[in-house]
Amino acid sequence: MRSWRWQLSRMMSLCLRWCRLCPKRGVRPSKPRRKLGELWSYWKLLLNSLYFNSLTNSDTYLDCVFEPIYWIVDNVTRWFGVVFVCLVIALTSSVVVVVYLCLLPVILNTYPLQWIIWHLTYGHWVLMMVLFHYYKATTTSPGHPPQVKSDTPSVTICKKCIVPKPARTHHCSICNTCILKMVGWTEDFF
Repeated sequence: MRSWRWQLSRMMSLCLRWCRLCPKRGVRPSKPRRKLGELWSYWKLLLNSLYFNSLTNSDTYLDCVFEPIYWIVDNVTRWFGVVFVCLVIALTSSVVVVVYLCLLPVILNTYPLQWIIWHLTYGHWVLMMVLFHYYKATTTSPGHPPQVKSDTPSVTICKKCIVPKPARTHHCSICNTCILKMVGWTEDFF
């Protein structure tokens, strides 16, 4: 009776031979298979030489692979603010145009005078509030972490600014500064 190790190696050898990954004993692999194996070895060596040294690991390799995607995201999102501000202005203007061209003539012909005054006053009040609050939201500074040393405990250090970063502070790639309690804002988009 043969040992279990011999049987295991025999079974693995049969599986590999069946998959044609290892040649039979004494038989050289065919020329196309040998060329394919050499090509595979060359590409594996080339790939390892591009990203591997004593200071890197697989995370560095993944960062290098995704670097074009990071660049696209940084350069495309820079224009999102301008696009969204223009969309808000266009949508608000289109609502005002529709109200003045379609709804106002119907209101003037069907409602009594006190309701017309109420509709116009309320509609213009809402329009002024929308414009005022949108203006304040786009022009108010979001707040920056203190630059002087304070007793406030900081959780981490910002990798971009290299300054202590308090809790709930994030780095804005548009302004290139850290923002306290950043939830999204649009001050420097124009």
